[in-house]
Amino acid sequence: MTRTRARWSFAREPVETVERETVRMEDVCVYSPSTTERARTALPRLASTWRGTISIAVLANVSDPREVMGIAKSLGDVEGDRNRVVVTVVEDLPEFGAGARFPVNYLRNVAKAKCVDELNATYVLVHDVDFEVFTTPGFLADVRRVLTPGARRALVVPAFELHTVWSKRLNVKRDEILRARLSEKRHGLNGSFQNYYDVDALVDDLDASSSPMRLFEMLVKRDQTSRRGDDVDARTLNLTLPYSTKEKLRRLVFERRLASGFQTKYWSVAHGPTNYTAFWEDDTAGTYRVFDRANDRHPWYFEPYVVLRVDELIDFDESFVAYGFNKIAWITELAAIGFEFYSTRNAWVVHTNTHRTRATARLKGDDLAKCRAHPASSTDFRLARIGHSCIPAFLRRLECAYGFSVAANVSFNSVEVQNDVRFRLESDDNIVCFAGCLTDLEDATRTPSAVTIRGGRFVDVAPGSDARRRKRGLCQRFDNLLKQE
Repeated sequence: MTRTRARWSFAREPVETVERETVRMEDVCVYSPSTTERARTALPRLASTWRGTISIAVLANVSDPREVMGIAKSLGDVEGDRNRVVVTVVEDLPEFGAGARFPVNYLRNVAKAKCVDELNATYVLVHDVDFEVFTTPGFLADVRRVLTPGARRALVVPAFELHTVWSKRLNVKRDEILRARLSEKRHGLNGSFQNYYDVDALVDDLDASSSPMRLFEMLVKRDQTSRRGDDVDARTLNLTLPYSTKEKLRRLVFERRLASGFQTKYWSVAHGPTNYTAFWEDDTAGTYRVFDRANDRHPWYFEPYVVLRVDELIDFDESFVAYGFNKIAWITELAAIGFEFYSTRNAWVVHTNTHRTRATARLKGDDLAKCRAHPASSTDFRLARIGHSCIPAFLRRLECAYGFSVAANVSFNSVEVQNDVRFRLESDDNIVCFAGCLTDLEDATRTPSAVTIRGGRFVDVAPGSDARRRKRGLCQRFDNLLKQE
């Protein structure tokens, strides 16, 4: 296979220093989409290590009060100040295909809005719920120094993954510690905790014709005035993990070989441009430039986890569903707008779960066979066939809205990948798997109902609507900042 040299730049010049207001951890909100399963297993771990605020949007069956109450109960279980955690339970509509067309980017937009409206965040970290976030004391200084108003910068947080078998063993032990602490806490509440989430007792107060949404509205009113029995317990469990400090992570990567840069062996183009070598350098500046909007082409498939200012935040394109390219598209649009990407040496995210992807879990039968048999398919049909169904229409939008094109603005890590993209752009007939895309020929989905829970308390109920959500126009821009120029 012939490879071309990717034009990635790793300039080490520091960002200019200007006196600014203090940034606190509670000013930075992590937001993620999630399934019910992932929220229940991963959220307690995330909350036990991340000290900022958290917003998760979970797709669930809101017509089942027990499922929603179970989510509320698990949220009430998290360590530390529960009020810093918001979960929005979003109705699983029939058009989402029982997860086959998981509305990943719609959920991201819902979670993002709660960071702003409910948690009053100034900055957000775009995140996936099965990653944990760790920082050093220099992280907030990096945020303050790099993300200045109007600068159009994104701060990359390097991503790592743990060895699968070792990670499973570690998670079992860790979850045992969390459950033991939780059991001890509940034991001292004399049943008041369990009664707070007793669905059967709550349903008895409703007449037969009432809907679950009516129950949730009652809970919102209840939680405006009542106090849960363990609200006074806001202690934080400080778990000492083998990757919770940079020095421990370094040993795990270079000595024990139980961790590595995320997907660096499997699909290095996704996070390779982060430049892990520069991350490990001892540099007092704390940050380094990944690539420059003026001098470098955007690396294709780059999908880092980044911190942005709320007032420069753009929506995710909701035409991407299920698996593939949904976050890559968002990062590519930031590049099209003109954002520069810097990386911090004072924070990192670690992937500790081993859930199957939504693509392999949901795509079956003839659809799966077609994806694998596609003439341009790679050995990993998920990356080549699913989310990529949206790529041609997405790239046409970027060129129309921002003048950003593959030919002029994108760098490919290999001729094989470049030819694969061009093959798709030649004709929509070259795309077989539309599982990851809401195409321009389809109706947009309805707006689902949603229940917002903060710290285990019900705070809002938003009814759904049969009106179709507005689809993105051909030349529609997502940046409010550039519209004003």
